[in-house]
Amino acid sequence: MFALSLTLLASAWVATAQDNDLDTYQPHGAFAFIRSGERTPLITGDSQVLTAVGAQQMHKLGQSLRARWIDGKNAGLGVQNIANMSVDILNNDQFSVQTLDKQYLVSSAQAFMQGMYPPNAVGNSTGLGDSTGLLADGTVVQAPLNGYQYATVQSFNEFAYNSIYIDGNSNCPEAKLQSLQYAVSGDFENTKAASQDTYDKLQTSWFQGNLLDDQRDYDHALEIWDYLEYQYTHNRTIYERLTGSPVYTGVYNATRYLADEYAWNFWGNTGVSNSSDKQAIGGMTLAAEVLHQFQNVVDDRQNHSSSTPGVSQPITLLFGEIDPMINLLSLMLMDARDKNFRAIPPYASAIIFELFSTGGSGGFPQSEDDLWVRFYYHNGTTDFNDQLIAFPMFNHGPSQTDMKWREFNMMFSRIMMNTIPQWCTSCSAPSLFCTGVDSDVIVVANPKSSASDRRHGLSPAVAGVVGAVVMLAVAGLLFALAMLLGGVRFHRVQRRPKSELGGFKGSNKLASDPDVANLAKGGALPAGIVSFGATTNTDPRTRHERVGSWELRQKEFGNYKSGDMGEEFPSPRESFEQIDAVTSRPVQPRESV
Repeated sequence: MFALSLTLLASAWVATAQDNDLDTYQPHGAFAFIRSGERTPLITGDSQVLTAVGAQQMHKLGQSLRARWIDGKNAGLGVQNIANMSVDILNNDQFSVQTLDKQYLVSSAQAFMQGMYPPNAVGNSTGLGDSTGLLADGTVVQAPLNGYQYATVQSFNEFAYNSIYIDGNSNCPEAKLQSLQYAVSGDFENTKAASQDTYDKLQTSWFQGNLLDDQRDYDHALEIWDYLEYQYTHNRTIYERLTGSPVYTGVYNATRYLADEYAWNFWGNTGVSNSSDKQAIGGMTLAAEVLHQFQNVVDDRQNHSSSTPGVSQPITLLFGEIDPMINLLSLMLMDARDKNFRAIPPYASAIIFELFSTGGSGGFPQSEDDLWVRFYYHNGTTDFNDQLIAFPMFNHGPSQTDMKWREFNMMFSRIMMNTIPQWCTSCSAPSLFCTGVDSDVIVVANPKSSASDRRHGLSPAVAGVVGAVVMLAVAGLLFALAMLLGGVRFHRVQRRPKSELGGFKGSNKLASDPDVANLAKGGALPAGIVSFGATTNTDPRTRHERVGSWELRQKEFGNYKSGDMGEEFPSPRESFEQIDAVTSRPVQPRESV
């Protein structure tokens, strides 16, 4: 229904333009955010994986966009080839492929790139395949899997700052808090009450223990739809119940519509509250990445020829989930003219931007006034037998599907969140890379940033090293203050020469001196620990000077084991420290005459 509605509404807008602009439409760069292919359900408790159905969905989408952007053969989404793209051999320098480190997302990216650049076998219609397989003796070595081509897919975990481009809502407490405002609203309670009959019809046994009986309600609309959608495709019993029994007539579609409503209010619906639309932060960071990639293309092409590009990639592909897509569609006001944009994008759906110019020359325009941006939405449930469908952005009229680059730049600058500190502050984020980041010179950018970005920016890795050095310096300063003001001291314990006699008092001890008597003035300082605390007590027991043997100290102050302790029995800690000092020294041989 969603695909049919979008197609009918958009066909009148774009048919004439796309039929007539094949020769004049000159794309220079493309950006696509693609939802993964079909995966296993979220509530099963296992890590989600890409299904065979999902892999085929992504492979087919890759083939169709290959025809559009690269070779023009078997076009299913129109033909708008980008100049100087490598046709048969994958050139990873022409692509930026990014995703999160989840199996179904990485596999989706791999399956897509298999379709975009299929195996290039030796002896096929394109020639000898990859030139790196040619050996000096004239033989040819073919890559495994009949010439399989290996695409570079960058995957980021939740602790990497790059992840906010693909999923800016994760690890963002403020975004989650703003989204949860819907769950305490009157609209939510009304929908929950009205939909309970629908959820009551779902048998608990269908969920195989993954959903409790009292969880069959609107609170779990997304999880229920995600599970039913999978079972509808793979479970024959559930499919026959939902399609063949009068009891369940309309139940499957009703759960989908309820999930659409929940998702839109949870991640979209921007501009209708007094908040700062923090529930759509993932769309704000995604908008920054779109603008950044196109700006890189513009800067490079203005400074290099099309045949010798700079560091930018003509095609950027991000693979993620539904929430950033809904975020961005809401921020772009796509639902203002078509309420179908409030639905959950199906698997293998894509939002696509193309940077282009018009004219027959094919070269990059000298003036930015001659650059345009067009937005497309591809619904994953449609067949690949027509053009991509273009839609006007920011509530423009149906005839304004193309937006000047300068206007696009201005509009996206208004909705984007373009710095890491801004994201960290807005989210109150606990992410590791937010620690110590308090300067707006770190701009949200592709990891393959330009030379100017590297000159003027501080990477998170470098920032971490700087932070560690600062912490060590502060620790050293605090320790120095402790030594200066707190009386903390270190000194080396000198070993007594073998020829020195006289017990602990050393050479200053006279034959008549008791072993624990005070030192003579100017006498040698005994080994041990000295407290520098001020005291007026002349009792050697309170000065904590260890000048006697351990056995004599026990005799003077009383036997600890027998309980015969003196009035001010000192802590046994001193004795333990002396034992530690002894055990830390190597065993010394006993020498005697």
